[in-house]
Amino acid sequence: MTKQQRSLCSALLLAAAPSYGIDLAKLEWSVVNDTVMGGRSGSTIRLVDNIVTFSGELSLANNGGFASVRAPYSMSNSAPNKLYLSVMGDGKLYQLRLRVDQYLDGPAFVYQFQTKANQQQTFTLSPHDFSLQYRGRMIESRYQLQFLDVRALGFLISAKQAGEFKLAIHELLMMNAT
Repeated sequence: MTKQQRSLCSALLLAAAPSYGIDLAKLEWSVVNDTVMGGRSGSTIRLVDNIVTFSGELSLANNGGFASVRAPYSMSNSAPNKLYLSVMGDGKLYQLRLRVDQYLDGPAFVYQFQTKANQQQTFTLSPHDFSLQYRGRMIESRYQLQFLDVRALGFLISAKQAGEFKLAIHELLMMNAT
């Protein structure tokens, strides 16, 4: 099967699966940067033409080095088992971070993704694609992430990627797919 045929099959499966979009523009986003620990990074989140853009400048000054945004969100109205993320990035490494009740202020379930500069990319994820992390370190847990337990979602850039950054989030869909 060619790459184009695989892409078409994936698109057809996504179209056939029951899904619902998360209206990212209506979420109550908050910015959490390394300034909470003395760093100097800055970020913003903006909505233009139904695209949410997370951008700013990552600074390594004062032992800093992260910028993030997060918003409360509940997926409890259904039982999704796939998450579809569509973004356009700048060639940097980002994280999609999901939080559940028992870890709301601590560890997050993290999916790291590498963007390609000025190219729209899509990722289809299952709960198994996420790892539980706290301050950049993997931690052990008997709990296996279930999307219906998610109470907050967010995006983060770190990993000593100093300089300007920009991530446009085009779409985030939850799906019940086989």
